[in-house]
Amino acid sequence: MKKSLPFKPIRTKRAFEEVCDQIREEIQSGNLAPGDKLPSERELAEQFHVSRSTVREAFRTVEIGGVLELQKGVRGGAVVLMGNEERPITQTMADLLSLGGISLRDYTEARTCMQREMIRLACQRGTEEDFADMEDNLGRMRAAGPGISVEARTMLTQEFYETLAKATHNGAMVVIMRAFTEPLSFYLNKIGVDRTWDVATSREKFLAHLRARDVEAATAEMVGHMDRLHAYMLSKQ
Repeated sequence: MKKSLPFKPIRTKRAFEEVCDQIREEIQSGNLAPGDKLPSERELAEQFHVSRSTVREAFRTVEIGGVLELQKGVRGGAVVLMGNEERPITQTMADLLSLGGISLRDYTEARTCMQREMIRLACQRGTEEDFADMEDNLGRMRAAGPGISVEARTMLTQEFYETLAKATHNGAMVVIMRAFTEPLSFYLNKIGVDRTWDVATSREKFLAHLRARDVEAATAEMVGHMDRLHAYMLSKQ
């Protein structure tokens, strides 16, 4: 049996945005849950007092945000998802950087602040399994040698930071870390990496401090590395 959803007629110029807002409100209120299927485009168009193309545009917008999945076929339609926990925030961060919504200097400063708190939590909560995953990452970087490609090095860097975020045992921290490291990887792939700096040695020292639960030493090692990296990035701007 279909749910009766209290959607209201739309009377604004940018009608599809209000349709998006009302769909999100129904999800936040609990009237729509993951797995629920929304009424058809035709039914919603009648309920909202808008055209089917307006509903279709709203569906596409909310789908991009990771809220709905548009399924095809006779039994298809707009279905509420669990929520893509990372894509929207990661894409927003990348867009802000590339379009000048935030400066590279502000981005790097925020990244350092965020990293300090992650290190503190990882020192408190990290397990030997977490540290072993970081060690495995460093082993693969060492094995690749100094001739490692920019793409491979940035991929391993992204993986290392994600493993560090997972060591906090806080899901939100993993999402935030990805939002910062994916744009960073894209940027470094574009400008190249600083090959005069032995990143693996710095990370080995950092991991040793992490295992010793020494927050101050681990933070000092990581922030020192990040300050050098950020200065390099800003010099290439």
